[in-house]
Amino acid sequence: MPSFYTSHLQINDKNLTIAGEEFHHISHVFRKRIGDEILLTSGNGLLAKALIYEIDKKFVKVEILDIKKEKFTHPAIAVAFPLLKSKHDFLIVEKLTELGVKEFFPIVTNHSVRISSINTQDKFEKAAIAAIKQCDNAFLPKIHPTQRLQDFLENLTDFQPFAALETGKHKTLFNLVKEFNGQPICLIIGPEGGFDDEETELFKMKNITTFTLGNHILRAETAAIAAAAQIMAILLENNENYF
Repeated sequence: MPSFYTSHLQINDKNLTIAGEEFHHISHVFRKRIGDEILLTSGNGLLAKALIYEIDKKFVKVEILDIKKEKFTHPAIAVAFPLLKSKHDFLIVEKLTELGVKEFFPIVTNHSVRISSINTQDKFEKAAIAAIKQCDNAFLPKIHPTQRLQDFLENLTDFQPFAALETGKHKTLFNLVKEFNGQPICLIIGPEGGFDDEETELFKMKNITTFTLGNHILRAETAAIAAAAQIMAILLENNENYF
């Protein structure tokens, strides 16, 4: 059952008023009625089952029947991805949110075909909200402002970066994860056409570990989804409760 995003949900809430866009979805899109049960997600770890007991023209009121706090498991996974043509970068945000990625870093590279537009960050967040609602995810990922690759690498301090390269001989993600120390991971995915020689050299200068996703050339959105899915599978193998 799809859930509804209620960022103001608190662990001790007994009743809650829902207005705005989520009210519209509850009342007019899903046509919920008094007595119906719905699921709520706060985006910061809380999932709740609620009962609708009042519907007004601008809001619904619900009674909280059950609420639980999901544990934020470690290591957290982030993904740096290029802005893509045809808005395929929104597919990255949507699908990787479903997989459990916790942070996104939109980047502009030398081969990028699109640069940041007005409200790009807000639009990515809306895509992430739609994804957590669809899959009952308790955590809304953090969307960072768009940066050029060089600036992103300079500012990245909390994650162990792994960059995907199409050419050359590199380790697999499976082998990399076995070797790292449990620090949060940031997967860096290249644009259409891949990273150029200048950017590849930048990875070397900053001692950023590179990896391969196999012998096929993948589209950027495919590479991002494949890499995140591999990481999640490895982490689930080590911790069946990884969320």
